[in-house]
Amino acid sequence: MASYNYTAIDQTGRKSRGLIIADNELDLEARLKHMGLDLVDAKPVRERRASRFSAIRLRDLIVLCLHLEQLERAGVPLHDALADVRDASESMKLRDVLSGVYESVKNGNILSKAFAEHPRVFSHVFIGLVAAGEKTGNLADSFHHLAEHLKWMADIRRKLKKATTYPLVLLAVIAVVISVLMLFVVPKLIDFIMAQGFSLPWHTRALIAVSSAFEDYWYLILGAPAAFIMTLLFLYRTSDLFAYQIDWVLLRLPLIGPVLRKIDMARFTHFFAIMFNSGIDMLEALDAAKNVVSNRVLKDAITAVRINVTEGSTLAASLRVSNQFPNLVIRMFKVGEDSGNMTEALENVNFFYNREVADAVDAMLGAIQPILTVIMGILVFWVIAAVFGPLYESFSKIKF
Repeated sequence: MASYNYTAIDQTGRKSRGLIIADNELDLEARLKHMGLDLVDAKPVRERRASRFSAIRLRDLIVLCLHLEQLERAGVPLHDALADVRDASESMKLRDVLSGVYESVKNGNILSKAFAEHPRVFSHVFIGLVAAGEKTGNLADSFHHLAEHLKWMADIRRKLKKATTYPLVLLAVIAVVISVLMLFVVPKLIDFIMAQGFSLPWHTRALIAVSSAFEDYWYLILGAPAAFIMTLLFLYRTSDLFAYQIDWVLLRLPLIGPVLRKIDMARFTHFFAIMFNSGIDMLEALDAAKNVVSNRVLKDAITAVRINVTEGSTLAASLRVSNQFPNLVIRMFKVGEDSGNMTEALENVNFFYNREVADAVDAMLGAIQPILTVIMGILVFWVIAAVFGPLYESFSKIKF
């Protein structure tokens, strides 16, 4: 596939210029004929190939789903719709991928299988919803649900970024302040105090000890936490048992645990609603929704829910036994099952968790900010008291 800058004329003789991706000039001419244009001139455009390491933004996938939804509702043939969204894509990486999808569909594969050939770009969630649309014969609705799901995921990522960025920045600032004080400021002040022969209180001696430790072992003090965190991440990625234990601890941490639980529960209920409303049966929807949950403890709970449902228990009763969902959410599921209107119940659950996630993130940030501010204040007060305390005490003994 190559890009061509073309010049063409329509039936009235009016010139038209543009850029189209085509296999060759014959394919380009055929595409223009289909558009009611006659090719006059074409020049291939040398495009910089997308790096194999370049990422496709979530925004690009959202636009892809919106375009495919609209073209499907307009009755445009699938291979033509793929060609149109490929040509309109701003991402070179996505354009290359869509070229492969287009060729796969052109060769007779169904769309979900063509997407499945690019697992690094299209997740199992994406492929599963497209396959559901193919089964029900309503791809437009599937792309609509996908677009809404991706928008929701983008919003969750924004909330996660909001929840982690500010505390990490404050912790970095505190680390820098401590390092500068202990390595450069405090040693000079302590040298001055020692030279004057002042009597040193215990908090000043403690500051001297900490400052000396920083001067002698700064590489260990700063490097040990980083090495510890890297070791934890390595074990978390390589050992399922260790990762399970870490996930169990994270859920029980004050401030952080409730937020992580609500985010994962929001992911589960949101995706379960999309799968269920797309025509997927409850057991398949539970299987697929479990995969969007990151915490292993909650994954196991959802697996237990599926087993209970398979054995004949209702979904609401199974959720109650899992002891992971709040009673209000379980009640919504029960009302949906009893009334036969699960769609409305799932919408209520999504509304509940979307609000809960936003409130939980704001509450966590509201609690972390003063805690870190107090820590910074205590540190500064310690340095001031340790340095100026002996000076003040000595000056107070001077008789005029």
